[in-house]
Formats: sequence, C-alpha cells, structure tokens
Amino acid sequence: MSEAVEVAFYGGLGEIGANMASVEVDGRIALIDVGLTFPDAEHFGIDLILPDWSRLRPRADDLHCIVITHGHEDHMGALPFFLREFPGVPVYSTRLTLGLIRAKLEEHPDVEADLREVEAGERLETGPFDIEFVGMAHSIPDGLAVAFHTPHGMILHSGDFKLDQTPIDGRPTDLPHLAQLGDEGVTLLLADSTNADTPGHVPSERQIGKTLRDVFDEADGRIVVTTFASHVHRVQQIIDAAVEAGRKVCFVGRSMLRNMPIARDLGYLRYDEDDVVELTDVDRGSGSRAVIICTGSQGEPYAALSLMAAGQHRQVQLAAGDTVVMASSVIPGNESAIYRSINGLFRQGANVVHKGIADVHVSGHAAAGELKLFHNIVRARAFVPVHGEYRHLLAHARLATETGTPEDQVLVCGDGDTVQLRDGRVTRGEPFEPGRVYVDGLGVGDVGNAVLRERGKLSSEGICVAVVQIDQHSRITEEPQVFQQGVIYEPNQASLLELAAKTLAEELARNHGENDPAVVRRTTSTVLGRFWKDQTGRRPVILPILVEV
Repeated sequence: MSEAVEVAFYGGLGEIGANMASVEVDGRIALIDVGLTFPDAEHFGIDLILPDWSRLRPRADDLHCIVITHGHEDHMGALPFFLREFPGVPVYSTRLTLGLIRAKLEEHPDVEADLREVEAGERLETGPFDIEFVGMAHSIPDGLAVAFHTPHGMILHSGDFKLDQTPIDGRPTDLPHLAQLGDEGVTLLLADSTNADTPGHVPSERQIGKTLRDVFDEADGRIVVTTFASHVHRVQQIIDAAVEAGRKVCFVGRSMLRNMPIARDLGYLRYDEDDVVELTDVDRGSGSRAVIICTGSQGEPYAALSLMAAGQHRQVQLAAGDTVVMASSVIPGNESAIYRSINGLFRQGANVVHKGIADVHVSGHAAAGELKLFHNIVRARAFVPVHGEYRHLLAHARLATETGTPEDQVLVCGDGDTVQLRDGRVTRGEPFEPGRVYVDGLGVGDVGNAVLRERGKLSSEGICVAVVQIDQHSRITEEPQVFQQGVIYEPNQASLLELAAKTLAEELARNHGENDPAVVRRTTSTVLGRFWKDQTGRRPVILPILVEV
C-alpha cells in the first residue's frame, strides 16, 4: 500500500478568504484553489493578503497541478503571485473561471500560465491524481466540486455552493452526480461552511428579478445598482429588468468593465449592444432612463459607488429622484464602510434600496437545511468543515454529526493543520505555521507583523523627529531641532517643541558635548519619550536623525 494521502490547509479555515489546500498522493502535490483576502482596518496600507506557501518552495518539483473551483477572488485571486514563484504548473478549471484568470494575468505580463479547461462531469487522470469534477450552483457560474480518487479513499471538496433548484443559468448543483459519488464511498468530505449557522434554505436567485422589476417600475430618475462584478447571474437580472422597463444599462467600475464582456463573449451573459451606453452618454442620450451597474457594494474607498456617495464621482452626481439599489451582502468587517456609503447616498438625495428593506440579495452559500441534505446525499465517512469563520466551522461540524458522520471522524481544523488518509480512515497530521504574506504596492512579502505594529503605533500616537547636528569628532554643534506629526495640535505647539528641544539639549550637554552616535540616538529616544509622556500622556514614535557637519 502507498504512503498515506495528506491534505494540508493553507488558508480559508477560521476566516472568509485566502482559500488554499493541498492534496498529496505518492509524493506529488495538487492544490485546490489559490485565493486571497482583503485587509482589515488594522492592516495599515496593505493592499492584499495572500496565503503563505513557503512550505511548498523546497518541493517545487513535486507540484503537479492546481484546481480552481470557481472565479471568485478568495479562491483564485492569489494565482498570479503563486505562478510567479512556480511557473508552468498546470491550472485546471472551467471556461468562465479561466477567462477571468486570463484577464487577471494581463496585469501580470511576467507570469507564465498553463491554463487547461475542464467541464463539470469530466474525469481526469494526470500523474498519480484521478480527479472528477461536479457542477455546483453558486453566485458565479461554472462552479465546481472536486473529487480526488486516491489509493486510500475518495476526497470530495465541495467548493462554494448552494442548492438553488431554479438557478438563472438552468444548471443546479448536480445532486445525482453527488449521490453517485456517495454510493461509491466518500472517505473525506471538505465542504463550504459559510452559512452553516443560518437555519433553513437560501432562496433562489430568481426571486431577485421580481424585486428589481418592481423597483425599476417605481423609479423616476436614474437607477444605480451595485453588486459584485463576478455575480454574472445578478447582473443578468439587472439587465433584463432594465430592458423590460425601457432603460439603457451602463457598466461602471474597472472590474465590471472587465468581467461583463468576458462573460458575454463566453456565453454566460446575454445582452444586446444597443441596450448598453457609455457613461459619457448617460446624461445626454438616455438621460434619466439609465441604469448604472457599478462596483462598490462593500464601501471600498475608491470604488464607483463610494465616490458617488461622497459626491466626488467625476461623471455621476446623484440627485433627488435617483434610486440606488445595493444588490449585495454585507461581508463581515465592512459594515461601517457600507453604512457610511448608505448615509452618503441619502445625503445626495437618492432613494436607497438595500437588503434590509427589500429582497435584493440572496446568498451564494448553502444554509443549514441545504447542508443537511448535502451530507445525507454524500454520506461521507469523515468530515472537515472549510471556508468559514470558526463559528461557521463548529456549526457545520454539528450538522455533520447530526446527519450520521461519526463524531470522532469530524475534525475541526484551522489554517496550518493537516489530515491524513490511510486505509479509509482519517487522522490528524503534523501541523505547520500557516502565516500570511502582505502585498503593499509593488512589494510582496516585504511587510511583516513588525512593520504593521509600527504603522499601527504611528497611526495612533504620531511621530516625533529630532535632528541633532554633530561634527566629525561626534561633538554636538547646535541645539537639537524637534518636529512632530500627529502628536499634538494646539496653539502653543511651538513652545512645547522648543521645550522638548531644550530638554534634550540639556541632557546631551551632561556628556560634556562628546557623544558616541549610538549614545546620542539612545539618549534622544529616552529623553523625548519621557518628555512626551510627562507633557501629554502620549508615546509617539521617536526618530532621532544625526547630521554630520
């Protein structure tokens, strides 16, 4: 019998985002998703957050392939950064997902990519991997579950999914295929946990269409609808409602302008070119009859809707009589930004329709009732909940035991955990340090937790800069100069800085004007740190600068 099969989790467990796992068979490694996550308020200046895949670097020759379950950023957004380090690793996914990946790779022209298209229902043998793909309904078309047939049993990863029986594209989650896998015997199930603590079933996406038509019929002025640029089904319903109401549509926002033509060219979105206008023509040709479909549903600072809410969009100035529809969910952590946008929209005079008052959004993730049905169909011998915060993972673990999975084979894991399959049974393996890699501008991985702590201190306490002039013999030549930023703002600021400089000069003079540069820096930090604490109760960052004259 071959070595045990190992599954390792690099991201997506105990969090929403950065989904990435590996399956190792006979010394070869396949990855399931390579996603990213977005920064929170404590990630000062960070643009993107990636899983830490440094554990794979010594084994680059063992990387065999990557499977991407669907085209959301938290599942495929880190792929360009990964392929820069591991060029040429084959990437398998469906047509729409690969189309979105290609568009993303255009922003990374130095990255080599070997993209290979697969379809739901297909079975693929490559190296030691026997992989089967199952069609799953989600909030983006072409989603997949992935089954790995291994010498020690079948591993089934659900991807993100829900059990919408009437999806917009007519392709529901393939329950017969899942039942067939269940009959064959699923040894280990890894399944989406995002809505595991939400009772019942998620309504069908189709119900959004009726709400949109009602809102559009009642609206007098322009209509702005914001949603995720990947939510092709939602955009299709917005377009259909607009055309039915005799309105033109206009795509606004970089990702919306990029994704919609791709979805249309690949056959996942239907609209007539005559029904689409450019933003520059909205106030002229179509006037108040326009429906603007834009990004910014999460209150992103520079997204189209956020700029409209602040009255800073160069081409769209909202006014009384305009209607804004926020056809999206509230991602945890974005609440304050979203409510800030809603308040700003009301200040501009717009009527705002959101999930709290109308059926303008349904989730793309299965709720508890659907998950129970899913578990009863698959009937896995062992289960690890994935894709969710810790509370979601625990709730999903309880659902698994309620539907018959043995309690000792339900393993709640976190990032950095591993499990092993041997002879049809699952056990915990050796954990590793998962880590995170921060993308800041052009830098990837050059900002760590220490830098973030420094940025946090700068943001909360400010900075004090002390300039000390010394000659070639390390003697102080003039009284130091002290500056501050973000520490105080008051009329007597100048006198306080003068006092700080005088206090520092007196302390340095006690060394008879002769100081080693290291001693000067240390003395400056100590004296000014104590000065600000005594005078203001604050502890700014002290930056000593020695200038040789």
